[in-house]
Amino acid sequence: MLKKFLKIFFGLLLFLMILVSYLLSDFNPIYKNKEFVNLTYEIKDAQKEDFKSIIDIHNKIFRKLKEHNCPCQDAVNSIGPGPYRHGYSLTKSLYYLKIKKDFTQNECLKFILVHYDFGYRKIGIKSASKFFFNKNIEELNEKEKVTLIAMLKNSSLYNPIRNKEGVKNRVYLLQRILHNQSK
Repeated sequence: MLKKFLKIFFGLLLFLMILVSYLLSDFNPIYKNKEFVNLTYEIKDAQKEDFKSIIDIHNKIFRKLKEHNCPCQDAVNSIGPGPYRHGYSLTKSLYYLKIKKDFTQNECLKFILVHYDFGYRKIGIKSASKFFFNKNIEELNEKEKVTLIAMLKNSSLYNPIRNKEGVKNRVYLLQRILHNQSK
């Protein structure tokens, strides 16, 4: 009886491993969806950008901060709108697992930095840097970089034009976290 149970258990385990491998493989036709293919091309294309200083600050902050921050999940959430908006479906979960398997968090973060809507029709961190600070990214000081990073959480809420006090408080908090200072 025990041998039969172990055979069934290991057979099911092997089947599940093969199924997961197939679901995350390039052979799965779900990854031929036009929006998903476009997302992977855009993530690859974003790699040519040099956002090292922003990414370093972002990663230092979010390693210490206990907020949800998964750039690959945010990248997958960018698929849509339209008839293929997947919500929290199995398809979207598979897209997330595939993106996370094929790309690093920093590669997904570069995609987000290139495509994020900072408000006022400013798409991407380069455009936002010019609009909010009248500077190129390379010219930004730490506080300005942290301001743009704060806006990634919610560009409407942390808008430096409309909510100066809220942005000031959020930037102060993030800078304290960045420099590991307690209250």
